[in-house]
Amino acid sequence: MNIKRKNTTKEYSWKVPSFECGVLSEPLLAFGSQHQHIDPKTGLALYGSYSLVGQDKPSITSIILGIVGPPSMISDAEQWLRSCKNIVTNEGKEPFLYPHFPGINTGLPFQCELIFGDTWREQIKQEEITKAIDIINFNAKIKRIVELYIEAIEILSQREPKPDVILCCIPQEVIEYCTKKNIDGVNRRIKLSRKERKVLKEAKMGQKFFPFPKDYRVLKMEDEYLPYENLYRGLKTEVMRFSIPTQLIWPKTLQLIDQKEKSKRSTQDAATRAWNFFTGIYHKAGGSPWRLAEIESGVCFVGISFYRDLHEKNTTLRTSLAQAFTSAGDGYVLRGNTFEWEDDEKSKSPHLDYTSAYSLITDVIDLYKRQNRGSLPNRIVVHKSSRFWEDEHKGFEDACENIPRKDFVAFGWRGVQFYRPGTYPPLRGTYIKFSECNFLLYLLGYIPFLRSYPGPRAPQPIEILEHHGDSPWDTVLTEILALTKMNWNTADFACGKPVTLAFSRKVGLILAELPKYQKPKEEYRFYM
Repeated sequence: MNIKRKNTTKEYSWKVPSFECGVLSEPLLAFGSQHQHIDPKTGLALYGSYSLVGQDKPSITSIILGIVGPPSMISDAEQWLRSCKNIVTNEGKEPFLYPHFPGINTGLPFQCELIFGDTWREQIKQEEITKAIDIINFNAKIKRIVELYIEAIEILSQREPKPDVILCCIPQEVIEYCTKKNIDGVNRRIKLSRKERKVLKEAKMGQKFFPFPKDYRVLKMEDEYLPYENLYRGLKTEVMRFSIPTQLIWPKTLQLIDQKEKSKRSTQDAATRAWNFFTGIYHKAGGSPWRLAEIESGVCFVGISFYRDLHEKNTTLRTSLAQAFTSAGDGYVLRGNTFEWEDDEKSKSPHLDYTSAYSLITDVIDLYKRQNRGSLPNRIVVHKSSRFWEDEHKGFEDACENIPRKDFVAFGWRGVQFYRPGTYPPLRGTYIKFSECNFLLYLLGYIPFLRSYPGPRAPQPIEILEHHGDSPWDTVLTEILALTKMNWNTADFACGKPVTLAFSRKVGLILAELPKYQKPKEEYRFYM
C-alpha cells in the first residue's frame, strides 16, 4: 500500500512496511528416562543426563581424566576436581540463571564417577616452560610449548587404561606470552618478555647502525612459516593422532573461591564454571548430556563454511568445510575440496562450484550411512552463512537426489533491527516474516523461564535470507532455534547461533593448521 501526504510545497510518498511477526515456542530437550525440559541445567538437575529408551542410566558411568601441565597447576586441577564432586554454590541471587552446581558423582545429574590420580598425571617441568617462554621468535615459542604438551600427552596415551579426556593445564605466563590480540586490525602480542623488550630497546637505540643485532632479526622473523600460529589450535591439531579429546584449562577456571576481577572482563562464578566445564567433559568422553526432544529421527543438519589453509602460500585458495549433526546430537566434521577464490565486490564470501558442492554433500551422506548401519537420512538440512549461487544450489540438490526431503537455508545480517515496546528486549524466539523465505529470528532475547535476558546490549536477530526446500517455514525456524541449545561446550540456556554455524570459524582454523598428510578426526568432540 502506498501512502501519499501532501504539503504546501512537496508531495511525499513512501511504502508502509509489510510484515508478520510472532513468537516460537521454546524447544524441549530430552534428559534421563526421556523426561523433558526447556532448560539444560534444570533438566539435568531434575532428571540427569540423557539415557536411551529402556535404560535407567546414561551410557557412560565413569570418566578417566588425564592431566598434563606444571606440577603446581596439576595439584590445583586435582583439588578443583575433588571439590566439584560435591555441590558448588554461588551467591544465589539469580537461581534460575545461575543455579548451584549439584556435583559430578554417581548421583544426579551426571551419574558418572571421575577417575584421576598418579597413573594419569604427567608433569611438565617448570624450567622447560620458562625456557620456552624465553624464546624470542613468537611462532618458535608456540612450537616449543606445543611440543612440551604433546610429549606429555603421548606418554599418557600409552597408559592403561587410556584416559577418556586429557586436561591441559596452561599457566598464566604461557597465556600472556603466547597470545596475540587484534588491536586496530593488527594482531599484536599482549605481553613481551624482559629479553624481548631488551632486544627491541637495543635495536631502537641503535637503529641508525647496521646490521641489527641477531636477536632482533630473529624477533622480527615471525612472518616466516612455522607450524602453528596459535597455541590452542596447535595443541588441537597435534593431539588428534592420539585419538583422545583434550580440554585446555586456564588458572582462573581452577579458582575455588569466586574473586572479583580487577579488569573489566567478568569472571564466571564457580558454580557456572563447573556446569560449563563438566558438560563439555561429559560429551568429550562420549556421553550425551541431553538431546533435542522434538526433532524427527533421521534428520541430518549440515553447516557449510570455508577457511584458508595456513600452509598454502597462495592466499586465494579456500577449503570447504562441513559440520554435520544428527537428530541424536552426534557431531562430525568433514574437510571438502580446495579451490581458488578471490574476494571481489560481487561476493566476499566464497562459494562452491557444482562439483565441489556435490562432492561435499555426498561425503556427508556417506558418513551418515557409515554411522547409521547403511541407512540414508530421511531429510537433509543445509545451513550456510551466505546466499546460494546457482551452481552451488544445483550441486547440493543433485547430491540429495535419493534423500526424500531437503531444505537449504542461507543466513545473513543486513542490520535490520526491531524493538519491543517497554524496557525489556524482544523475547527469544521472536520472528519477523517479510516473505515466505525471508525472516528475522531472535535467537537471543528475554527468556521468561530465567526471568532475565542473559546478555549485554540489545540482542541482534539473525536473518534467514533464503529457504529452498520441502519443509514449512515454521519448522525451519523452530529447528534453527533448537540448534542453539546443542552447544555442549556450555550448559547455558542457549547460544547466539545454531550449532551448525556457531563454531565453523574455530573448526576451520584448526583444520587450517592440520598438515595435508594427516587425516582430520571426524568426531566433532575433538575440535571442542
